[in-house]
Amino acid sequence: MTCERHLEQAESNERAAHSVEHDYPDWAVTMCFYAALHWVEYYAGVRGYDIRSEYPHPSPHSSRGKYVKDLADRLRKPNLRTAYQYLERESRKARYLENPKDQTPLPDNANIYYTTNILEVTQSFNNLEKIKRILDC
Repeated sequence: MTCERHLEQAESNERAAHSVEHDYPDWAVTMCFYAALHWVEYYAGVRGYDIRSEYPHPSPHSSRGKYVKDLADRLRKPNLRTAYQYLERESRKARYLENPKDQTPLPDNANIYYTTNILEVTQSFNNLEKIKRILDC
């Protein structure tokens, strides 16, 4: 995927997240993560990095995670890694209906969970903004 396609996808995912944040907060959280993923891919591509070839790991997610860790260290912005990990964790929680830390089931379905824990939805949007600000997107 070209840099421009990652940019388009990041922007599309972010718009979609905002459009469903009240009715489908679980999907909004998930789309915030995927927007962040594409912002990271866009940033890497513009700077000539091919994440998968430079960070060979079993999955694209683990390659990207390693890249984000190294990038946060290089930029001296540990909050980049923290924000990205938060979004990935919340996305997994929303998609798999369990807490990724210990695989315990959510007390409710994901939509109800995020409707009653709206702060986590807000925090997802805040973390996406942090990532964009750090990457100067």
